[in-house]
Amino acid sequence: MAKLKLLGICTSARGRDSNTYYLMKKAFDALIDPDVEREIIVASELKLRPCDHHYSVDSKMCVHPCLITQIDKEDEMSKIYDGIISADIVIFSTPIYWGNHSQLMQLIIERLNSLENANSVHGTVVVKNKIGGLMILGHEDGYQHVAGGLMNFLSAMGVIFPPQAYAAWVGESDEDTRADKGRIEGDVAISDAFADLVGNAVGFARAILTCPDCGHKLNYEHRSKKKNYIDISKKT
Repeated sequence: MAKLKLLGICTSARGRDSNTYYLMKKAFDALIDPDVEREIIVASELKLRPCDHHYSVDSKMCVHPCLITQIDKEDEMSKIYDGIISADIVIFSTPIYWGNHSQLMQLIIERLNSLENANSVHGTVVVKNKIGGLMILGHEDGYQHVAGGLMNFLSAMGVIFPPQAYAAWVGESDEDTRADKGRIEGDVAISDAFADLVGNAVGFARAILTCPDCGHKLNYEHRSKKKNYIDISKKT
């Protein structure tokens, strides 16, 4: 059976103390497949500079590797870039804040724009043949909105989503996230839903990335034309 690399990126500011990390770790541990290498990046443990928005000055200035990564040796965004590029499956987890994903998730999205821009502006497809998934937790409703926004960006970046590509849990409206821990740990249905997402993403990856009969590997890329109005032949 083909080897696969599964990468999780947890974007809760509370890191390993968060319910977001707890459910991701439990779901990864529940996967019974010795041919899947697993890694979770806890984004709150990295030094990540916010995007300088070079794109807003000139779209051609948004490059990969990101200019911040090239200039600032303390910036650790390269761990996320390299992790995504080397993985077969990438699952992001985020809490819900006021109906949206976390601030840390937004920072990462803005820094990942260099990967999308490599294709749409510079004509180089960096992200291809990657299966994606989402884990979303919070209080009050809003997980469908969060899922839609994230899938919109990540699909533009080149990620492929399977059917039922996200798992979500929404707690009571009292916003006491620490009180959630007991319920989450004690409710098998919650952890099963998140474990099912991981199994679904891995199963989808096995179905499309490598043919089990002939060994053919998916090698599909699409050159975006949505920014064809930008003349990349002109130097900045």
